[in-house]
Amino acid sequence: MNSVQKSEDLSGKIKVALDKAIEKLIAEEKTRDGYLVVSDKKGRVQKIPAKDFKVR
Repeated sequence: MNSVQKSEDLSGKIKVALDKAIEKLIAEEKTRDGYLVVSDKKGRVQKIPAKDFKVR
């Protein structure tokens, strides 16, 4: 296996783990009626209720 393939495999695994962590964060904040702070493409920071996020 060459280094490019290893890098692509690792990138995929990192993305899957990150997606799971984000879903867990949203679910936990929903139970606490919490908020998440995100930024849009223009860099504006917004505080959004976790209940407004959809989890797959």
